[in-house]
Amino acid sequence: MNRDEAKKILGEGATEEQITNFLNNYHLNENAKVKELQNQLDELKSQTSKYSDYDDIKSKLNEIEQANMTEQQKLEQMKKETEENLRESRIIVNTAKAKEILAGESIDEKLIDSLVDDNLENTIAKATMFKQTLTNLKDSVAKQTKESLVNADLKPSIPNVNPNENVIDSFEKFANLSAEEQSKWLQDNPNGLEKLN
Repeated sequence: MNRDEAKKILGEGATEEQITNFLNNYHLNENAKVKELQNQLDELKSQTSKYSDYDDIKSKLNEIEQANMTEQQKLEQMKKETEENLRESRIIVNTAKAKEILAGESIDEKLIDSLVDDNLENTIAKATMFKQTLTNLKDSVAKQTKESLVNADLKPSIPNVNPNENVIDSFEKFANLSAEEQSKWLQDNPNGLEKLN
């Protein structure tokens, strides 16, 4: 504000001293307002810088959490792989144990695989039960076969046919043969006609 504006505000009868005092007070008030605004601005800048730091810290924290999460995921993956390898190792050992129990039996690999799981006790129980079933079946078949052989009639059965019935020993029997049969008989017995009665 200048002197003319101050004179208009104070009126035409204002003295130079009054105008100077008025302007001094006005400028003091304005300077105080400017200082107050400057202080508020500085405080806002300070808060903004704090929030800026907060954003930086939050961003860094998120990066650390992601890195840790990635490490955690790696650990989880490694744990899963270890568990799977352990399970496969147990199955290999249990398969060997099942084969040991079923040694001497002709059993398909797929059938053995169906008896095996990652629990050793279950595998042994299944393989033992299967072995016992095979043994019982073999014993039953052997017993039935033995009984069948013991009770079999081994006497040869003699047919009720007279062995001399088909023998050509007379001319009459020779005459009753067909021409084809006579021809065959003569080939088999070249001197046969001389022996006939």
